[in-house]
Amino acid sequence: MEPLDIRSPRARWVLLIVAAVTLVAIVDTCRSVSDDVLGARRAATETANCISDCAHAANESIRVESDLHVSNVHACAGDPACLAREEARHEAAVTAIQGHRKDCQNNCHHQGGGSGGR
Repeated sequence: MEPLDIRSPRARWVLLIVAAVTLVAIVDTCRSVSDDVLGARRAATETANCISDCAHAANESIRVESDLHVSNVHACAGDPACLAREEARHEAAVTAIQGHRKDCQNNCHHQGGGSGGR
């Protein structure tokens, strides 16, 4: 078997094929890294959207509760016992809404099955 002359067409084809395979391997590796980065961005965006949705839902619940509270206060017509019961009911409702907001937002951090490093 004679040595391969680098100037021969056969040697150039071999080098071209090796270079092409190397280039494909590098590009394939880079693409995989890019996919992971984009996946992390997508997950962060989904988490932010989830947190925002939780806040909007809780704010809407607070608005509805506030309207109910005003209506109930008017219905008490100045009765101190009625007003005290309504105030206690209203505070409990607001506390529950805030608890639901917190739970909802905490669940946003656990979407997608990742552990977030924990």
